[in-house]
Amino acid sequence: MKKRVILTSTAQEFFDGLEERAQKEFARTRRILATEGYLHAPYAEKVVGYSGLFAIRVTQGQNVRFFYCYDTGECVFVLSGYEKKTMHIPVREIWRALKIKKELGL
Repeated sequence: MKKRVILTSTAQEFFDGLEERAQKEFARTRRILATEGYLHAPYAEKVVGYSGLFAIRVTQGQNVRFFYCYDTGECVFVLSGYEKKTMHIPVREIWRALKIKKELGL
């Protein structure tokens, strides 16, 4: 099922600051998400312990993650992104994504 993938201003700002290779990998993954309507490993992962929150994995050029969620219709919202420096997702990054999700009413 096709989906419309929308970047929030926070996600777009983070994307704009990435290296070109990371931008290209994210763009490819975004097209897969839009075409297929979902992602699976190695492109994405469910954020364990947080209902409806997922992370796009980008490893080319930089090791980054973008949080995303689904609405009840045909849209997917990319909420925010961060550079992955440790094995665990920083809690502050999760909270930032959840705050944006709440602000969008999702």
